[in-house]
Amino acid sequence: MPTPTDLVTDLPADFEVFGQAVDTSLADLKGGTTGQILAKNSNTNMDFIWVTNDVGDITAVNVTAPITGGGTSGAVTIGVSAASTAAAGVVQLSDSTSTTSSVLASTPTATKSAYDLADAAIAKSTLTTAGDVLYRNATVPVRLGIGTAGQVLTVNSGATAPQWATVPASSGPAFIAYASATQTLSAFTATKRAINTEIIDTDSCYDTSTYRFTPTKAGLYQISVTQNFNSAPNRFQILIYKNGSNNLTGNDAYTSGNDFGGGASTLISMNGTSDYLEFYILSTATPIASSGESNSRFSATWIRSN
Repeated sequence: MPTPTDLVTDLPADFEVFGQAVDTSLADLKGGTTGQILAKNSNTNMDFIWVTNDVGDITAVNVTAPITGGGTSGAVTIGVSAASTAAAGVVQLSDSTSTTSSVLASTPTATKSAYDLADAAIAKSTLTTAGDVLYRNATVPVRLGIGTAGQVLTVNSGATAPQWATVPASSGPAFIAYASATQTLSAFTATKRAINTEIIDTDSCYDTSTYRFTPTKAGLYQISVTQNFNSAPNRFQILIYKNGSNNLTGNDAYTSGNDFGGGASTLISMNGTSDYLEFYILSTATPIASSGESNSRFSATWIRSN
């Protein structure tokens, strides 16, 4: 046992001499250098060691958009701005194929839906020429090429598809003719008028030698005739013959004097070149039919198709 004046150099050992055992592991705590810190060496009780402090060299946390926060001391908070069309940032995913949002991002699901819609759409290349028409046949959309000037869009005879067709002419044959000379007519006998001078003949449909109108197009025709006389016929009939038979009779009666006349007008259906018309007069006397454009006239005008 040391005395009060002895230099104690190994107190644990001295205690052991004295009979009191101590935990010699506390010897780990001896020494150390400036700046070191106490750290646990293992899971064993009282097992500590001196270690050098890990002091970093970061003095500030600086950020740029879209990162937010930062600082030079204390607890530093870091964040990210939401994305927009003006700046980068965090975006939210969306499965929608109809949203008009400018800040949502498409997912593969939305992209696939959009692809399926595009894949089912009609290809732009189906139409190749300005004025083409798109229609569906029995299975798929197809192209009907542009028609020609004046054509109209109609349906084919099978009523299965549209088609271009030429517009039927809006007009047909027309003629006006008159007699250039007087003609003596027999009494009680239908006499064909010698209408031998043309004013108009659009389709060469009137024959000035046979005095016959033969239309070049089927349809409904407006037929008109006029006749004046240089001697009174007492009574006469204006006749329009179709294919050699009387088709229209116009009656006028006169008693005396000169320069008498009359006229007739009607609609007659014609089947084109298979039909023809002629102008006849039936009188109760033997009159002289006058001549001239305003005195003896035969005309026809196409109105419409039958």
